[in-house]
Amino acid sequence: MRNGLFRSKPVRTAFFVLSALLVTAAALFLLPLLGRTVYSPTAWRLLLAPEGNGGIAAPILTERFRNTALAFTAGGGLALAGLILQTLFRNPLASPFTLGIAGGASFGAVLAIAAAPFLWGTVPIAGFGAVGSLLGAAAAIALVLFLARGRDMASETVLLAGVGVNFFFSGLILFTQYLSEEGRLFRMIRWTMGQVSLTDPALLVLLAGVVVVSAILLYLFADEMDILLTGDERALSLGVNLHAVRIFLFLLSSVLVSAVVSVCGPIGFVGLTAPHFARRAVGGEHRRLIPVSLLFGALFLAICYTAARVILYPDILPVGVITSLLGGPFFIWLLTRTDQSAEQRVPRP
Repeated sequence: MRNGLFRSKPVRTAFFVLSALLVTAAALFLLPLLGRTVYSPTAWRLLLAPEGNGGIAAPILTERFRNTALAFTAGGGLALAGLILQTLFRNPLASPFTLGIAGGASFGAVLAIAAAPFLWGTVPIAGFGAVGSLLGAAAAIALVLFLARGRDMASETVLLAGVGVNFFFSGLILFTQYLSEEGRLFRMIRWTMGQVSLTDPALLVLLAGVVVVSAILLYLFADEMDILLTGDERALSLGVNLHAVRIFLFLLSSVLVSAVVSVCGPIGFVGLTAPHFARRAVGGEHRRLIPVSLLFGALFLAICYTAARVILYPDILPVGVITSLLGGPFFIWLLTRTDQSAEQRVPRP
């Protein structure tokens, strides 16, 4: 029975991946139809109509679809990054924000927005934001790794160091905003709220490429991630190069976060909540957890974007506001639950 169950694991994993793809396709087809104006599924044929015959529905559906696809991609990337960090630190509270990566990426992008007119004139800001975000994330990684030297990467000290790094970069963001002129300041503030308004379809293609390649690489390390959760001693006894695996996973999560932040701005709590719901759905085995976490993160952010289009119609509420309103109470509940679990593990006298 046990051997038969083991042999069926690849089949079950393929089933979860196929189910995730089908649900994603259905959501991408249905969510753009929802809004203050609800379209029938037959409205999609208007996109194939000759130019000028699609009516007003065609451009509306095109914009909704592009932004929904961006929300899917960004949500999936943030969920994968959160899953990596929670596994790496063996801590349910670990996320791109609590470890300073999102803060560093955000500061790099804000600094690029502020410096762009002085260095490159009227060249589009998107490219500067991507480069600045990557450099800011790299700086955050360097700081956390420096503070973590000689320590177990799963220690609470390293997690607290990440929180401190995040506060440091938040202060730098506020300082940069204070020195910026009014027009740039407004753009920075709106960007730091997090949004999935796509201005260049090429950015969606690039971000999707980063997320897909990262998901494939992460899936190849699924066994190592399972072993990391069993503890350092067991991992070493099984021949896992802990230092190399941890550095690789840390860098991979940083690339995902910086790529999403450079396009959408900082969007909180997706990387914290999606892996937890995925674990409740399929357990802790990473060959299942990786695709399902990606799916949950993608669906969560896409649904939040759909809500953001409706709540303050005709204005579109920044999606980061929605995720924070939903994720804040979840974080408090998770923190309380974690404290209670820790108290239960304390031996009684």
